[in-house]
Amino acid sequence: MTRLRPILAAITLAATRGARSLRHVTGNNLVYAGVTLTFMLDPGAMVFLLTLIAIVLFLPSSSDPLTAVPRERIELWPLKQWELRALRLITPLLNPLTWLVLATLAWKRIQWGLAAALAALFLTGFLSSRLRPPNPPVPLIPAGRLTYLLRKDLRQMLTALDVYCALLIAAPAAYYRFTGQLPADAHVPLTGLIVLILSTIPLTLFGLDGDGLTRYQLLPGSRILPAVAKGLAFTLITLFLTAPLSPTAALGGALIALAAGQPHSVRYPRPQSPWAFRASAPFAYSLAQMVAAIAGFAAVAQLGPLLLVPCATIYAASLAATPRPAQLPANQTSPAPEPKDPHPPSG
Repeated sequence: MTRLRPILAAITLAATRGARSLRHVTGNNLVYAGVTLTFMLDPGAMVFLLTLIAIVLFLPSSSDPLTAVPRERIELWPLKQWELRALRLITPLLNPLTWLVLATLAWKRIQWGLAAALAALFLTGFLSSRLRPPNPPVPLIPAGRLTYLLRKDLRQMLTALDVYCALLIAAPAAYYRFTGQLPADAHVPLTGLIVLILSTIPLTLFGLDGDGLTRYQLLPGSRILPAVAKGLAFTLITLFLTAPLSPTAALGGALIALAAGQPHSVRYPRPQSPWAFRASAPFAYSLAQMVAAIAGFAAVAQLGPLLLVPCATIYAASLAATPRPAQLPANQTSPAPEPKDPHPPSG
């Protein structure tokens, strides 16, 4: 076991780093909204929003710690067969959720159905962590010159856990809506909650493009095509999730969220990670964007679809003022150059 200690320490460190990056949601609008509501004497809303985040994070957090190390590196370790088997038995215990599931199974006050569901969900995340995350299936939607840009942007946005957090609200709401069990008074509040959950995405539109930002310089046509494609992708996702509720009001909120968020996402393209929650702008800017999006949503919900005209006008004005991403200063799209040696070797 002495030979396994440094390996277990390395696996623990790698798995901890991966879990920390996965659970880094402090810059998400959901957390910002929860903090704001807590200061407004509504701590229950903070608990509700954090519960949504925890449910969505449970599956990826159930991953096998051994998958944090490349398989090729494991094969190079000078370990005997029994040491590999011992490593396979020990590493699941390095995941804190393993102990949570075991404690749940041992607690007699929890019903067996709930404990079994929790254990099955954990095993699903544990066993599927060795599989490569598939690309989200996105159909080819005819959109002229935007067709392939739209498909790429839809795939990127569908790797944001914010979408699946919104799906936790949209799916049961759609079920109760179609079965006639959802009161009409609940349509607008649930739609507003979905718009709020998705509002971080417009602040991080170019976060997954990476070095591909410079490729937009070679894109023929208008400089706003990349932003238009991303705005259209976000709007389609919002309308799909809110279709059984109040899609017209959701469209108004989505347009204002885009109008307030896309200039920041272009000027400050903060790198994002796929299959994680989006991390947005500083608190003050994110709060202003959320308030504006909810205001646009509420105006359309209360005063009717005609209010979509000013929402679309505001979005168009924001779009016209948005620069092409490839025209940003170099220090915002690429890492800084390495400093020169102040004492170079002599001739």
